[in-house]
Amino acid sequence: MGKWFNGEPFRLLSRVHIAALLIIFILNMMIYFFSDRLREVKTDKLCRNIIALALITTELSFQIWCAVIGVWTAEYNLPFHLCSAATIICAIMLFMKSYRIYQIAYFWGLGGALQALLTPDLSGYNYPHYVFFKYFILHGLIVISVLYMAFVHSYRLAFRSVLNAFAVTNLFAVIVIPVDILTGGNYLFLCRKPEAMTLLDYLGPWPWYIIPMEAVVFAMFVILYLPYAISDFVQKHRDINSGISPGA
Repeated sequence: MGKWFNGEPFRLLSRVHIAALLIIFILNMMIYFFSDRLREVKTDKLCRNIIALALITTELSFQIWCAVIGVWTAEYNLPFHLCSAATIICAIMLFMKSYRIYQIAYFWGLGGALQALLTPDLSGYNYPHYVFFKYFILHGLIVISVLYMAFVHSYRLAFRSVLNAFAVTNLFAVIVIPVDILTGGNYLFLCRKPEAMTLLDYLGPWPWYIIPMEAVVFAMFVILYLPYAISDFVQKHRDINSGISPGA
C-alpha cells in the first residue's frame, strides 16, 4: 500500500497497542465521570458535533489516502464493512441525538469496533504509520460515540432492541450481497472467508458457515445487551425491596 511513515510490523499487545487501548479507555472514563457537565445543552451539542466530525474526517482521510497512493477500489473501499457502516450511523446518531439509531449503533459499533481494537488487522503497518493512527482513532471514536450517548444521555435498551438490531443487520446483509457480486468484494464476509485465521474457519465451508455465523452474531448482540439486562434486574429488585412497585 505504500507508506507515509516507516515502522515495524504491528504486534498484538505490543506497547503501542496497549497504549492506544489505554487512551481510548481513559477518554471513555472521562466521559463517564464528567457526564453531568457534558449534559449542559451547549456543551453537549459541541461535543457531539466534534465527535461526529472527527468520525467523518477520519474516514474521509482514509478514502483520500487510498486514492492518492492508487489503491482505492470498489472491491474494498465502499462503506459496506460493518465498522464503515457504523461510522456513518454513529455520526448521524450524534448529529441528530437519535435514540432510534442508537439501538443499531450500539450493537454495530461495540460489536465491530471492540473486536477490531482488541485484535487489530493493520495489514502489517504499525506506529507511527498513518494507518495505525487512522485505525485506532476511527474505531476508538466509534466506541466513544456509543458510550457518550449511554453515559451522557442515559440511553437504554430492551431485549426487543436486540431483535430489532439483528433484523436490521440481516436487511443490511441482503443489500450487501449484490454489492459483493457487482464489485467482486467480500463485504461482511458473505462471499468467502477472510484470509487471516478467524472464527469463521471453525464454522464450515462457504456458504454453509453463514448459518452458524448468524447464530454467532445473535449471541454477540445478546452478550452486548447483558449490561442493560443486569442493570434492569438489579433495579427491579431494589424497587421491590424498597416497596416501590415495578413500573411506578
